[in-house]
Amino acid sequence: MNALLSSQYMDMLPLMVDCRTSQCIWHTLEKALAFPSNSRIMQLHGSFQDLRQGDSSVSIYMQQAKSLFDELVATGRPRSFKDFNLYVFCGLRGEFKDLVTSLMIKAEPLSDADLHNHFLTYKFLHKNSLYSMDATPFQLSSSLLL
Repeated sequence: MNALLSSQYMDMLPLMVDCRTSQCIWHTLEKALAFPSNSRIMQLHGSFQDLRQGDSSVSIYMQQAKSLFDELVATGRPRSFKDFNLYVFCGLRGEFKDLVTSLMIKAEPLSDADLHNHFLTYKFLHKNSLYSMDATPFQLSSSLLL
């Protein structure tokens, strides 16, 4: 019984305060975790819709989005990649506006890994293009090697 109690998340411990046996703990956990509550599902949807990149890097933002998406899938109410793309696009900073416009016209939605790769490539290309708009190809390639 002690092993069960010590391995639980802190937010689950109050559910097991009255349990005297490991069987009681298992039944309590089973009831609490077997079917996600509607309020938890709504909270996940809301968190996903409200997710914004803000000052986060693209990688951190995509990890947060993927984590929320995976939690929704785990509830038994999976979302489509079309929804995933839409929520991610809405939360990105304005600097990705041009890329988002081009990605939205694709016939098929992109996976989280494909989106992440597009964002990183876009960020890389635009970061390097800011050095100088009049740079010759030789100067540009030399700056990329540094």
